Amino acid sequence: MSIEGTFQHVRNENLLEYFKSVGVPEDRAKQVDSAKPKLEVVVDGKKILMHSDSGAEKHTLTFILGEEVEERMYNNTTIKNTAELDGSTLTVKSKMANGKSGARVFKFSDSELVMTLYEDGGSIVAKRFFKRV
Repeated sequence: MSIEGTFQHVRNENLLEYFKSVGVPEDRAKQVDSAKPKLEVVVDGKKILMHSDSGAEKHTLTFILGEEVEERMYNNTTIKNTAELDGSTLTVKSKMANGKSGARVFKFSDSELVMTLYEDGGSIVAKRFFKRV
């Protein structure tokens, strides 16, 4: 099954609490929690591109399987990501400048994408649900 495709956001679970726990300012956390982005996933060899368009913001994430890549966050901080693909599951492990770590796990199916976010220690978990369009 291909992870490539276009996905429309449907709902979140615990996202606002997750963002607050990792230090995202409340106003920004609420903005992201209420957004309903469309996500396009493109695979180009070892490179995976995720184009997100919420109508108000456009953003592209680039992951290279097995290599560490930097991701610039909204507040101009940088995190370092390493991605691995196992079948229809993409796992992205992140290291922040403050020493904390976390992970995003993207599970793709024929009908949906479920993104699970884990913070350092795993005490707060959030999920974002997207339907394949």
